[in-house]
Amino acid sequence: MPQHKVIITCAVTGSIHTPSMSPHLPVSAEEIAEAAIGAAEAGAAIVHLHARNP
Repeated sequence: MPQHKVIITCAVTGSIHTPSMSPHLPVSAEEIAEAAIGAAEAGAAIVHLHARNP
């Protein structure tokens, strides 16, 4: 059986999401960094994020 390579991408800040939509959305630089590190530790190879201005 052939093996397939997989690249996992995680969008930690969403795209159009705002903090009023979820209290779990990272907004500050520290929160975004923590979410990105957590994604990498969970196996993500790429972190996609949108800069936020809290």
